[in-house]
Amino acid sequence: MIGYSWGRSKGSVSGWEKSHFGGFYRMITDYPYIKLDYTVKVEASKELLKDLGWYTSEKLIKLFILKLQSVRGLNLLSTEIVERKNFFGKQMKKYEVATITVDSIGYLIDMLSGSEYVPLFEHYKISLIGSTLEKELPDDPEGEEGKDGKGEDTKDSESEGKGEKSESESQSEKSETKNSLIKALEKMTELKPRDGFSSLSDFSEKPVFRNIDVSHLDDYRFTSLETKDAENLLKLLDISFEPKSDIVKSLRAGKLDVQKIAEVPAGSTSIYKQTVDDVDTKPFGVCILADLSGSMCHGSRLPMQKRILNTLYLAMSQIIPADKLWIYGHSGADYPEIYTFYSPYDTNYEKNIRTYECVEYCQNYDGPVIEAIHKKVREMTDDRIIFISLSDGSPAGENYGSQDDIVDMKKIMERARRDEFVTVGIGIQYMQLSGLYQYSITVDDLSELVKDASKLINKVVLTEFK
Repeated sequence: MIGYSWGRSKGSVSGWEKSHFGGFYRMITDYPYIKLDYTVKVEASKELLKDLGWYTSEKLIKLFILKLQSVRGLNLLSTEIVERKNFFGKQMKKYEVATITVDSIGYLIDMLSGSEYVPLFEHYKISLIGSTLEKELPDDPEGEEGKDGKGEDTKDSESEGKGEKSESESQSEKSETKNSLIKALEKMTELKPRDGFSSLSDFSEKPVFRNIDVSHLDDYRFTSLETKDAENLLKLLDISFEPKSDIVKSLRAGKLDVQKIAEVPAGSTSIYKQTVDDVDTKPFGVCILADLSGSMCHGSRLPMQKRILNTLYLAMSQIIPADKLWIYGHSGADYPEIYTFYSPYDTNYEKNIRTYECVEYCQNYDGPVIEAIHKKVREMTDDRIIFISLSDGSPAGENYGSQDDIVDMKKIMERARRDEFVTVGIGIQYMQLSGLYQYSITVDDLSELVKDASKLINKVVLTEFK
């Protein structure tokens, strides 16, 4: 694979990748149940078993095969027929065995470029190599029935009076038998949970989370202005998740306060104290959505939005945990397309933001996109979310943008608000956001960005999370 590295992924300093609270282990365990023919046996490599244990390593292998199947790459597995004694060690049996190879892993990572699953398979790629799936083959009828009791071949004599199958039919049956494992893998499916998240939009085309291959581009380097804006924004933001403790005295329950014992004879029963923990800011996550429609190409809107986006990322990534931050962009010609710049499963923002420059700036399907992102985030967390939309206009697209679509969008925003999404709009040289979002500002001058953004976010945090 061109430009593909096979060194082991170093991982983060914090060890996020193996965290049970948002890392790759959680990603595997949270994935829906994968249905596979019960006659197929999954065998993890020793290294993978050591890393994940039996159950989780088997699920990772099945997830890998499921994704490989989705990009038509099952032919890259190494398959062979092996013969060995069965479980009881009394009879020789034939098995079809498929082994995960370097080529199959490299192909899948290339095909899923930009997907949230790429970092997962990157992290476990060395451990996955050599893991196998196998299926026992049925006994060859010719081997048993084609010989008489003395071991003599009776095939020719019997075929004279019977309609013997042609050689081509026989070869076809053998081929089907040999490929029974691959056929079983082709039928793999995931057991999707019952979905109560019905769409509020009448728009017929569903949003697609799309990936653009930017692996050949260098990582983005933040400008000095973006870095300075982020540093100033951090100084102005009133957000602290640090716990605070205080001792509350004169209580009727808790630990005995020895200094209050003297008040007992006087009838006082408020002689206890407790240490009360408090958090300055209630926990929340942040989701940012950038409008990449054609109208953003007017004037300085695109570079202005990119500077705002990068400033918010640099600031928020310092105070928001890695598994509580999402950053997306959206465009699309005939249907909505969503691009992932940052998610708990793909934290390489510096690489992914290069997609910003490669998008076809087309339409603005706000309603369906916000609905899809609301659902996506809710699949990963139940936390309260500050949802920040960067946009320069109202909904508009192919057969989309009528008054009915705007009403649908308002319904979508209302459902998100009821689901503890605090909606914030930042208009890029655009004023009409107050009717759609709970909180909103318009940015016309980047010199005022830090001051205006900090005021807005502090207002949201003070009102919603203090």
